[in-house]
Amino acid sequence: MIELQDTAPLYRRVNSQDSGGTFTDSDESENHFTVEEAVETIGFGRFQMKLFILCGIFSAADAMEMLLLAVLSPVLRCDWLLQDWMVAFITTSVFIGMFFSAPLWGYLGDSYGRWPILMMVGAWISYFGFLSAFSPTYPWILILRGLVGAGIGGASQGFTLFAEYLPSKHRAKTLIIYQLPWATGSVLEILLAWLLVPWVGWRWLVALSSIPLAITIMGFKFIPESARYLVAAGETEKAMQILKSAAKLNKSQLPSGKLKCEKEMPRGKISDLFTPEYRRTSFQLWFIWFGIAFSYYGVILASSEILEFHKACAGETSLTDSKSGCHCNLLTGSDYLSMVLSTLGEFVSLPFNFLLLDRLGRQKTLAFDLFFCGLFFILIQICTSQGMLTFFIFCVRGFATACFNTVYIYTTEVYPTTVRSLGLGTSSAMARLGAMITPFISQVLLGHSLLAAVLVYGGVCLLCCLDCLLLPIETKGREMPQSAAAKQER
Repeated sequence: MIELQDTAPLYRRVNSQDSGGTFTDSDESENHFTVEEAVETIGFGRFQMKLFILCGIFSAADAMEMLLLAVLSPVLRCDWLLQDWMVAFITTSVFIGMFFSAPLWGYLGDSYGRWPILMMVGAWISYFGFLSAFSPTYPWILILRGLVGAGIGGASQGFTLFAEYLPSKHRAKTLIIYQLPWATGSVLEILLAWLLVPWVGWRWLVALSSIPLAITIMGFKFIPESARYLVAAGETEKAMQILKSAAKLNKSQLPSGKLKCEKEMPRGKISDLFTPEYRRTSFQLWFIWFGIAFSYYGVILASSEILEFHKACAGETSLTDSKSGCHCNLLTGSDYLSMVLSTLGEFVSLPFNFLLLDRLGRQKTLAFDLFFCGLFFILIQICTSQGMLTFFIFCVRGFATACFNTVYIYTTEVYPTTVRSLGLGTSSAMARLGAMITPFISQVLLGHSLLAAVLVYGGVCLLCCLDCLLLPIETKGREMPQSAAAKQER
């Protein structure tokens, strides 16, 4: 009996190793932990704060490149005497680049890692952003800004990497606060435009807007690869080293035992987005992303146009070039101030999400944000004082930002590690499709009828609100799955 007791566990260990390389004995399995358990045990501390600062600076620099569109269009309209559709197409060219690149960057992020793609994206945006300052003609600005957009399509890699190191208890609130760098970058870009455009022109603005990203790249060497990705890629030892460093920095400990060694999982398979569990979610999410980007970038691009409409409403006349039919209104100091104040709405929206996400859940919070975004969009049509108009735009910007913040969190949580970057990339592509269309509403249709434009935006927001309530998966309190297959087995 003694001999049998001594050899049976050994037999079970050898047999389990031969069959798959992992221990199946109940005692041995207790000495292994998953990457999910490691992240939860490490907790939130200095390691996550380091990632927040580095990824947050990247987010702020990315926001500056995006918000450049809001102040660049009115200037180019006057400098190059562009017609409405030509102004709209400058913005559309950026989103065309984002539309085609986002799924590709997502696939590469799931296949080769978040970190190298983040590095490539940062260098790409900065390089072509700087070249845009030397655009000699209208076609060149379209090409170069389109290439900038192709880089911005992969900027979500930073969000994905950061989210994968957050324990579930802190994930929602931390990712809400992660919106602060983006909002800060947005405000800084408008202030920079206010400072530079009237004095040295738009080319200096475009050139200087690309420099923060170039500086940010130097800090990427302090950002580790995602441990979740490394485990999915079969690189358990590298993942373990990073997790040990994270635990040391947080002054905590990993669970006892070794990180569970899993076979390399197939990654970046678009078919995993359409498994029975995720098919309906994917299609509904795509429409929600489309609507949110359509509305968010719509209000950003329309801000200067709405202020222009306010001048007409107040009886002021616009400058019109008789040869081209271009109506030219350069932004004044009060216009820049109104844009800064409305952009501050992006900060005000964060407490709403902070309070609601863990109480109502992701779906209901997103529906709440979309409903009020649509409501305040419709109120913009009222001919009122510039102060009240700024308040309406302020509210739209706030709730539109809250929508983007929530849908990023939901999408990151709902998809497994093996297709998380791809899921975010394809959703982002649908968002860029909405952003490609929105300039023709905010800069063309709005010029003919403000009422028609705001009703389109309000209607899309309300449809997306209904879509949110019908999503089949609520991610509040749900683990971030490693693979679609593993989730189905459960």
